[in-house]
Amino acid sequence: MLPLEERITHFRDMLLERGVSAFSTWEKELHKIVFDPRYLLLNSEERKQIFEQFVKTRIREEYKEKKNKLLLAKEEFKKLLEESKLSPRTTFKEFAEKYGTDQRFRLVQKKKDQEHFFNQFILILKKRDKENRIRLRKMR
Repeated sequence: MLPLEERITHFRDMLLERGVSAFSTWEKELHKIVFDPRYLLLNSEERKQIFEQFVKTRIREEYKEKKNKLLLAKEEFKKLLEESKLSPRTTFKEFAEKYGTDQRFRLVQKKKDQEHFFNQFILILKKRDKENRIRLRKMR
């Protein structure tokens, strides 16, 4: 018999290796793990308890991974916007036609998010343009 901590570690490893979904229930995932020898390392109460802990942990981890992925995609999309030398009058449709094949454009998967980031960038360009025009008028 292995120490409890080691058995728990083996059981968690089994859950990871078998691809147990973080958003599923014990009953739905049982068929994936029941025939693995590591399944029998713990009694039924411990198995269920470790499964519940595993699922909660995986949900947090997957949420963090998704959030980081979205932040990275947003940063790359913003770099594309800055490099594309847009004018304040450029439309999203024009931008999408020209840069739609760029990997950085496709990293942001939702068109709604793409348009939102684009519109934010265009607003900044319009403000800069307006400030520059005001500054030029004052110089004259």
